[in-house]
Amino acid sequence: MSADWVVLFIGGPSSVGKTSAAKRIATISGATLLQADDVWLALKRAIDPKDSPLLHTLSTPDFWRRPAAELVTTKRELAELISSSLEFVVATHLWQDDRVVIEGVWITPEFAARPVYHGVSAGERRRAAFVIEVDASHIHQTMLAKRGAFGHWTDADRKVFAATEATYARWLRTQALMRN
Repeated sequence: MSADWVVLFIGGPSSVGKTSAAKRIATISGATLLQADDVWLALKRAIDPKDSPLLHTLSTPDFWRRPAAELVTTKRELAELISSSLEFVVATHLWQDDRVVIEGVWITPEFAARPVYHGVSAGERRRAAFVIEVDASHIHQTMLAKRGAFGHWTDADRKVFAATEATYARWLRTQALMRN
């Protein structure tokens, strides 16, 4: 990886190793680590569900029982919302020349490939990598190993989640390839 980056995005579906990779890269490079999930949680806390139902939709009781196509569409819309909320953060790091690794399921290829963030040119100082896993059974097995995060879920919900993430990964791969 080139040493001239300031902002590094690491995106991909859940349970594929993004966070582990991002933590290691941040440690080795001396960069700050920002997890997009933390931003999502902060936004959920700060914005009432009435004002942004999309932001809170994954927390609704029967969310994972919706049709698969609806789940993936909602996930994509939510990713676009959360990615766009990072615009000022990215611009500030680029402007201050302050290294940051931003990782998470909410990073979209479109956002990661933008040439400008809030008026600050990214140029070659922005890099992005997407970790892709399209095998739902592999994602499901990884979820089972993460008991803390998914231990309270039913196995049926974990399987739906894994299938949704695999489909989301296919979309991410297509979008990332379109943007190099």
